[in-house]
Amino acid sequence: MDVAAVAAYWWDHSPALRHLFCRNQKLDEEKVRAWLLFFIALHDLGKFDIRFQCKVPQVWLVLNPEDRHERMPTAYDCKEYDHGLAGLYWFDSDYQTDAIDDPFSLGSTHPLESWLPWMEAVCGHHGSVVHTDKLDSHRYRLPVELHSFSLRDRAARSAWIAALETLFLQPAGLTTQNSPPDCSLLLAGFCSISDWLGSWLSDDTFLFQPTAANDESGLMHYFEQRYQNDAAKVIKRSGLTGQVKPNANVEALLDSGHQPRQLQVLVDSLPLTAGLTIVEAPTGSGKTETALAYAWKLVEQNMADSIIFALPTQATANAMLQRIETLAPKLFDNPNLVLAHANSRFNQAFKDIKERGGNGQGENALSQCVKWLSQSKKRVFLGQIGVCTIDQVLVSVLPLRHRFVRGFGAGRSVLIVDEVHAYDRYMYGLLEAVLQDQAKAGSPAILLSATLPQQQKKQLLASYSSTLPTKFSSTAELTPYPQVSWISGLNFRQFDLEDYPQQQPPQFNLYLEPRYSVDAVPDDELLTQLLSAAKQGAQVCLICNLVDVAQKSYQKLKAAAGTIEIQLFHARFSLLDRQVKENLALACFGKEGDRSRGRILVATQVVEQSLDVDFDWVVTQICPVDLLFQRLGRLHRHQRSSRPVGFVKPKATVLLPRAEGYGIIGKIYSHTRVMWRTQQAIEALGEQPLVFPEAYRSWIEPIYCDDVTAPEPDWVSQGMEMFENEDFTKKIKARQMRQWAENISLYDSEVNERAVTRDGSMSIPLIPFVGTVAGRQLLDGHIHEQLGEYQQQETLALNQINVPNSWKGKIKVLPDEYGRYWIEGRLHNGGWRCNSETFQYGVEVGMVYTSPT
Repeated sequence: MDVAAVAAYWWDHSPALRHLFCRNQKLDEEKVRAWLLFFIALHDLGKFDIRFQCKVPQVWLVLNPEDRHERMPTAYDCKEYDHGLAGLYWFDSDYQTDAIDDPFSLGSTHPLESWLPWMEAVCGHHGSVVHTDKLDSHRYRLPVELHSFSLRDRAARSAWIAALETLFLQPAGLTTQNSPPDCSLLLAGFCSISDWLGSWLSDDTFLFQPTAANDESGLMHYFEQRYQNDAAKVIKRSGLTGQVKPNANVEALLDSGHQPRQLQVLVDSLPLTAGLTIVEAPTGSGKTETALAYAWKLVEQNMADSIIFALPTQATANAMLQRIETLAPKLFDNPNLVLAHANSRFNQAFKDIKERGGNGQGENALSQCVKWLSQSKKRVFLGQIGVCTIDQVLVSVLPLRHRFVRGFGAGRSVLIVDEVHAYDRYMYGLLEAVLQDQAKAGSPAILLSATLPQQQKKQLLASYSSTLPTKFSSTAELTPYPQVSWISGLNFRQFDLEDYPQQQPPQFNLYLEPRYSVDAVPDDELLTQLLSAAKQGAQVCLICNLVDVAQKSYQKLKAAAGTIEIQLFHARFSLLDRQVKENLALACFGKEGDRSRGRILVATQVVEQSLDVDFDWVVTQICPVDLLFQRLGRLHRHQRSSRPVGFVKPKATVLLPRAEGYGIIGKIYSHTRVMWRTQQAIEALGEQPLVFPEAYRSWIEPIYCDDVTAPEPDWVSQGMEMFENEDFTKKIKARQMRQWAENISLYDSEVNERAVTRDGSMSIPLIPFVGTVAGRQLLDGHIHEQLGEYQQQETLALNQINVPNSWKGKIKVLPDEYGRYWIEGRLHNGGWRCNSETFQYGVEVGMVYTSPT
């Protein structure tokens, strides 16, 4: 009853939830609410079983002294009893019996089949939703020696259902002989969260009431008290409900004095109903504000309760948090803002946000995060705005416990996915499943990209709406850019700036210089030119596809740099050191960075999306065209009053291999045809500039198109066979993972999450340490054994270094229970070196592997 009271109060104070649960239903809102509360009050039906009652046997015997001579359940029977899924078993078992033979049956006309999806959803509230036909009946069936309790248990379950019928169904003109409406995809998550809140025991909420309610009138009085007092308090304290500000408009999100530009002028034209929206626009065109303004309008129309912003990396999520923190109070009163990724607890901005929520200091001008929301990663999508990595969203379709809570969070939200082009076939397979669930729930989704190939766009649209309209163009190079596409069911619309020619993105001419070297690796001559440019005052970036190449290039530059500042930024640092590197790069190359002298940043792919940085000259190894454009987006990114002599025009250098094939680079970017076509386009450009934004269509579409009538070298065709096999395998793995999610629920740990969200190919964590008498000394000097349990996990997260999965064969120790590999070594030259001499770490270059001689 406590849980039903929470659900009722939440329902009554969330128009968006009512809209989502009632959409496409034949019953009115009152009847849907009645069925919802009825089934949520049945979520613990499995507690009407002697094995649950005897978890505290002395209480049972006080209430039932006549059972002192009966055979009672063993402690093992009670401990192993899962009352959640057992409730589903008992419901199915109780009401399949013919009414003539069973005094407790609801009758032969009972609509059992229509009830089962509802019971499956609410009985999975402890983490695993299981279909009735998948239940292990032997696990839940009452042992023969306890059959003396069978009829009493069943009578109690029948009486409880009858009482709930009187409390919830009959006032709405319903009975247990009626069929409920279709079960919403959101029910399992809604019930589970209501269960958490209904168990929130505090000094003034959900205190035990010893007086029994002996009839329906007593139960109703109890329910109303819980609703008005306890439920109201916990809903408020949880931060679940927020007040959206009225009059949603994009102007409110812009800096004072700024007017909407480019796609932002289209926000008022977009449909105010749930659908999938794909925004294609150049970097720096205001996609974020466009998406937020549109999401704000949808929330105002009760299409959703909240907003989720998902990004490809932790660094991009951290950067987005800083932007959203100032914008969130313009959308909601006292908004709860949550950052969600594996290391969010170390983000200082999020720490400050949680501090405001914990101290009750939230004001209209500030974002906050109340304590309840920040206590568990399962609650990451339950505030008004969530900023996260895409992994957190993908969990909702993966075989992890309580995945449906993440699914509920996404389903009650406008889901915004940024940089949607940045994922592989496996992650696309999972994202497509997420979009399918959003469509089933009737919830909006917005996808953002500057460089989305038409074929990927088509697949994403088809995920949300299985039937694409015939007017969908297959020749994207002929369609306008920028563009907004929207689909919902059979309705498909596209929006562009044809009626706003003055809002078209300004033309940007960029000059590409192809340069050849062995394996496309920076040679000594190029490194000398980089140093010369920095001496002239230029801010220069060298982007490498491999950490090893970046490290070696950095070391060569450093040796010859003299007084020139050289920085190195990649993902193979500890979190502590990476944060320092990232902050230094932003301080020097960011929008407000120090440009008083020239510098060089040597980086890997992390610079493509994670940093808002601006360079006078960009040098990059060859990569697929869409990623190349992302890298080029760091060239003359910000408006400057002046640039160094020789760098007034934006110029980028692309390193190409002298010989055929792409060697080790082809292992990273295995779409050989796209790589070869990208190189062909660069070489064909000659002295002509690459013109943006036209290039987003005129380059990306021909390079990614499936037409292979044009001749291509044999090595390209052979490489494509390997790529297509690999791509097909990833697609099948994603499908299998989605199928497993229907039957398997792994423990929701970081190890399992990492394994299922990234196709098992995500980097593996190393923990370098030095053995001492006191214990294992970590890189930051802490002794692991001298820390408390919580401090141990926090400190390990800060000291671990992520290395490629391919290194697993080089490691001679087994991982711990968290999947971390502890590598023993010694302090060496201000850093650390492992005892076998194969691994070395320093704050300058990060983790390095050296093959044993």
